[in-house]
Amino acid sequence: MLIVVLFFCSCGKKSDKDRAIAIVESKYEKGDQKLDFEQANLDSLYNISPKAYADSITKGNALDSTLAVLETEIEHFSQRESDSVGLISAALTKERYRLLELAKTKPQFVGWKLSGVKVEGVKSEVLSFNFDKEITKIVE
Repeated sequence: MLIVVLFFCSCGKKSDKDRAIAIVESKYEKGDQKLDFEQANLDSLYNISPKAYADSITKGNALDSTLAVLETEIEHFSQRESDSVGLISAALTKERYRLLELAKTKPQFVGWKLSGVKVEGVKSEVLSFNFDKEITKIVE
């Protein structure tokens, strides 16, 4: 009896990917397009990817070091060289401020993306769908 109960419990529980596929299938069930989910992947979506956030911190720290070196070296250059280095320093400072703004935006989970859904019969058409955090609906 316990085996039967475990079997029904395990069959009744859908994975996140299965729930996403079911939502997409229900949206396309009345259409004439057949979808292939074999190569589909479910990935989390962030307002800014954690990797991009970490990269901005790393690049910002490197820029800080470069700017500090330029500030100490600029005094020893001729006026012409100093002007050139000043332009480079200004460009680097602008990039540093951009990275600081990016660093203020912490990665935040915003939902899910089902990608790699192929349309059967159409070789190059691959679809992607975005979902809310709970995978209850497709969002734009």
